[in-house]
Amino acid sequence: MKAILQVSLWGVLAVMMGCALVTPNETLYLRSALDRATQEEVKQRLGPPWRTTVTPAGESVWVYEVREQDPGCCWTSRGLWCDEYVLTFDNRAVLRRWTHESQFHGGEIMPTYCVTGRFRSES
Repeated sequence: MKAILQVSLWGVLAVMMGCALVTPNETLYLRSALDRATQEEVKQRLGPPWRTTVTPAGESVWVYEVREQDPGCCWTSRGLWCDEYVLTFDNRAVLRRWTHESQFHGGEIMPTYCVTGRFRSES
């Protein structure tokens, strides 16, 4: 029984470490920047946003897209991974919220949208 428990704990630890290894750099940065980083600091780290808008409450919303081509192999199809980050800054330009969504576009290399049903703005 003790051996099963030890193996289970090591398995959980291995999975957690594996997930940490594949966490995108943008996600790692945004976790540390929440409630402290300004728009200028975010722009220095992530570059200019893909899109921006302002909410009726005066919050700035920045959208970043990260596209990565997946060449595929004998088990997976060729396509594009697209990550969308939506950052919300308060009226003092401090990062207050952010979301991350990811979508695989199988067979597509240049989709017209990043993540289905996500951020939409004409600005």
